[in-house]
Amino acid sequence: METFELSRLTDFDFEAVCKDVFEEEFGARFEIFTSGADGGVDLRHTYPDGSSLIVQCKHWHRSTRAKLVEHVTKVESAKVARLNPARYVLATSLTLTKGSKDKLFAALQPYVKSPEDIYGKDEIDALLRKHEPVVRRHLRLWLTSASVLNSLLVKNIVTRSQALVRELEQTLLTYAVNPSYVRALEILETKRVCVIAGMPGIGKTTLAHILCAQYLSDGYELVEISEDTEEANRIWDDGVKQIYYYDDFLGQTTLDEKLGKNEDGRLLSLMKRVARDPSKRFILTTREYILAQAKQRYERLDRYSFDLQMNVIDLEDYTFQCRAYILYNHVYNSPLPMSVKASFASPEVYRPIIEHRNFNPRIVAATLAEAELLSDQPEHAPIDILANLENPHRLWDHIVTHQLSDTDVKLLKVVFSFLSAVRLKDLQDLWRLYGESLRDLKKTLSVLDGTMLKTSQRLGEIYVGFHNPSVRDYFVNLIQSDSAEVVSLMGLVRYYEQFETLWLQFPAPGNGPMLSTYKKYKSELEEAALTAFRAIPFDAHSRRGAPVIDFARRAWVYLEVGRDVGSSAIRGMGLEAVAENKERMNAVNGAVDYNALLQILAEDETPEGRNAFADAVTSAIEWALADVSDWALINEAERVLCNVKQYHPGREVEEALGKLEAVRSKYAQDAIDDWSQPHEGPVSSAAEMKEIIDYYRAFPDAPHFDGFETAEEAVYGIDWEHLSIISSRGSVQQNRSNWAVAQEVEHMMQTLRNVQSSHSETNG
Repeated sequence: METFELSRLTDFDFEAVCKDVFEEEFGARFEIFTSGADGGVDLRHTYPDGSSLIVQCKHWHRSTRAKLVEHVTKVESAKVARLNPARYVLATSLTLTKGSKDKLFAALQPYVKSPEDIYGKDEIDALLRKHEPVVRRHLRLWLTSASVLNSLLVKNIVTRSQALVRELEQTLLTYAVNPSYVRALEILETKRVCVIAGMPGIGKTTLAHILCAQYLSDGYELVEISEDTEEANRIWDDGVKQIYYYDDFLGQTTLDEKLGKNEDGRLLSLMKRVARDPSKRFILTTREYILAQAKQRYERLDRYSFDLQMNVIDLEDYTFQCRAYILYNHVYNSPLPMSVKASFASPEVYRPIIEHRNFNPRIVAATLAEAELLSDQPEHAPIDILANLENPHRLWDHIVTHQLSDTDVKLLKVVFSFLSAVRLKDLQDLWRLYGESLRDLKKTLSVLDGTMLKTSQRLGEIYVGFHNPSVRDYFVNLIQSDSAEVVSLMGLVRYYEQFETLWLQFPAPGNGPMLSTYKKYKSELEEAALTAFRAIPFDAHSRRGAPVIDFARRAWVYLEVGRDVGSSAIRGMGLEAVAENKERMNAVNGAVDYNALLQILAEDETPEGRNAFADAVTSAIEWALADVSDWALINEAERVLCNVKQYHPGREVEEALGKLEAVRSKYAQDAIDDWSQPHEGPVSSAAEMKEIIDYYRAFPDAPHFDGFETAEEAVYGIDWEHLSIISSRGSVQQNRSNWAVAQEVEHMMQTLRNVQSSHSETNG
């Protein structure tokens, strides 16, 4: 008779299982209440007459029957009396004797109608056997059933050591279902072979363990491969359901010692053999960059189509809800003191962790394990998790230092030298400038793509960028901590965009901590600046026509670098950029660049600085009035002109502001005419028209516009709240769904306030 290991469930798991199984048993829907504020209620069903059925869930698997009876008699009975439900049901994960049930029944009368309304572990097991769909709905429940756990230990399961058994059992405690699980199951059922790939710490081995446990529950033998594929061939048993598991099949860190002579051929033969046999399954794990290296080195692996059997885990698989489950499961099952576990119930603690851009299950688990070792300050665990997520050094340093070639690292630094992804064609041109071969570039890209780098397609062009923000963070830390790395990065500069990255990526502007390093290597910085000064934009090489250059931005950056570093040569490049390109500075990207340029030039009291400032003022005014074809451009032009006026008041800017106001008034009148006259499809959008109305509403002496009141009435007749909902990302239903997810996450985390410590005998 099937039994279930309820002790392996978290408090939240137990409540969720009770909710589902009692809904099936009673044919009623239950509300679930946040722990700590239930007043004796975990689940509630309200009858049509307003009376209620209440279910209280007590996950007291670490306690005793005597403690449970004492708690219910002294605490819960009073809560139940205040609630006065029509019916009260008590569910506990403890095994109850007849005597303990009778005592509980006596303490809870008249609300518990009979001893049958008190469910201990045996009764819950019976309900779960009766309602099997509930079991399958809760992965941790059925994967920790007695049949699955026992199957890990029987003689016909081939394992290399009991260590794997312990790892599988531990994984079952902390795993959180995510989309990669569904993808992997589908691949195994259709292709019978699944290669799980991903970056370090993303959860490859965890997923493999869950899949192994799943197939064990379906009657498969588990065969762990630890050395080479001949192990699987020796144990192959025709007609017997077997699942082969090969973790890090290409090596944990390098290929050199993993694939022996002709092992690539034997590996592919085994994969093909499994794919032909419906009684077999094969799970392999590897890091993406190692598989890329293997395909380069071994021709047979390169020819094999891994894509159809590949399941790549990435951060997109970890939704807000999934991340919350991961954090909760690890905290719940950790040996941390109860008070520290309870601290994770606060949204101020858990939200920054699960919303962190570098969220990584391995870092969460490793930090909690570290907290166990450093038990003198376990209360620092939440802060330590955030610090480790923020510092990607632990995640990437071993790969960069020990596993990648010099060429691989150089490409990573080249990509780092740009603030955004780089077009592949431009990267190839730059690679040639470094005197490197395109063959090496292709080889290096194939190694890094999907791990530290990611290729993507935009408008038919391939772009290369970092796979994860933590990779860029890692290189920021690496380079600014080593002056030799700074000089190396300066040596890579061939284009202005790289020089700008060099300055803006690090905390140097405004007397930042990197400024002293730049001053120390001023000659190298000047050489990089000169190399980049006259280069056309990096992404403009294959564009048709003349490239568009933001000379205002270039001038501002060079002037700022020259000023802060104390380099007259770099400052001179900035002044030259203004003097030689004043007619072409209208290609500026936005008001922010002109404002920054005017601010830095206004501080320059030298004759050449004054001349450059005058040129910049003229260019700024011309730019502001060059395109004022819509309301947003009018507002941006006003910001630039007001900034010019701040540094250079006078007739020239006042005349420009007057011209702009005339343009604004005419634009507003045309838009008001459009909205005040009854016809379909106004030219101005509702949002823009509202901005116009609000703008003139704010001025008591605003000019009078014919039709203003009519347009105002039309605009404010719109349901703006509804419009904002339907125009935001996702539908109303999705917004409600997101709210529901947030509520569920909050309820789950709240259960940590009452979780038992490893040595506790009671649960509040």
